[in-house]
Amino acid sequence: MGGSAANFTKSGDAVEKLTLQGRQYVAAIRVITLIPTGIIALLLVGETPKVAVLVCALLVVAGWSAVYVRLLLVGPRRWVTITDAAVLAGVGLTSPWSVPTAWFADGRSWVLPFTAFACVGYQYYASAALGGVAALVVVLGVVTGTTVAIPAGGEADSLVTAVWSAALAVLARVLWTLVKRGGTRADELAAEAEDARSARAVAAEVRAAQQEYNRRLHDTAASTLLMVGVGEVSRHSDLLVAQAKRDLEALRSWEETLPTCPDLVQLLRAAIELVDLTVVLDAPEQVVLPPRVARTLVDAAAEALSNVMWHAGVLTCHVDVRVEKTGVLVRVTDKGTGFDPPGETTAGRGLRDSIRERMSAIGGSALVHSAPGKGTTVGLRWSEA
Repeated sequence: MGGSAANFTKSGDAVEKLTLQGRQYVAAIRVITLIPTGIIALLLVGETPKVAVLVCALLVVAGWSAVYVRLLLVGPRRWVTITDAAVLAGVGLTSPWSVPTAWFADGRSWVLPFTAFACVGYQYYASAALGGVAALVVVLGVVTGTTVAIPAGGEADSLVTAVWSAALAVLARVLWTLVKRGGTRADELAAEAEDARSARAVAAEVRAAQQEYNRRLHDTAASTLLMVGVGEVSRHSDLLVAQAKRDLEALRSWEETLPTCPDLVQLLRAAIELVDLTVVLDAPEQVVLPPRVARTLVDAAAEALSNVMWHAGVLTCHVDVRVEKTGVLVRVTDKGTGFDPPGETTAGRGLRDSIRERMSAIGGSALVHSAPGKGTTVGLRWSEA
């Protein structure tokens, strides 16, 4: 709710719900008190000093109360509260003509209970200043009318009851302040809990980012160094310098921010350019995915391509992208040396474990099919939850 529409301080969910319930309570009380009050007043027609005044007062109160309740539920403005206080103060001033004189002799009045509930109601949705002023206006009107209406020598019980309405308003304000304070504390605790959840989420993202960087480091520089260590460079010496440059470029580009909805196909084309292979790409023109999903699929595919380059003993491979009903499938296929999954070479286990970890992190899956002399197929599948 906007500041111009609300007569209370905007806060969190708990306080907002309390103020809404407060307005609903006041609206219900107005309807509940208006009906018996009107019935009682009409039963007094024969005893009332001025019947016309009584009827006019009831019509004004009933008509305005209908408007008041509707505006109260929508969201009260200050003028609504002020107008209501003025109407009820006016009703209080009509007491000498709208309430039987005999009633004042023993302290009775149909006006007093109705206005007392209204004074209490202001405290449950209006600000302290507005609620206090509105209650004071009503009490002054009722006290003035009651003072004039009490016959000479009559009891002052009605006057005491009128003044007591002010005390009830004060007590209602104290109660509402305590309730609102509890709501504020609940909002503070909820905010603290949300901050804690956010902190945990950030920490998890940092850990995930670090793990992803470690995987990328493994797939690039670490893999190249491994090839040097196991003697593979003797067969690929002409590729070492170029591969080292590509590794450095891949590490530098890892921090770059991806578009909000990156194109998987475009990212795959860029990854393919970083490997010294002839790659046939079979894919739709565009496949837009969430940034983290696109990056993971491309990194996993890049690792599979790197494995082809270093271990498959071929210079060509095939990458195809298929859009499925709820997700996407990326396959990297070569017709190279392959390996035996039951025994699995070190490269085979590294390929399987690293790719599966990546895909598992985004709720996806990875399957590696290979056999000696029959090549290898790496399938990367991601589906929306």
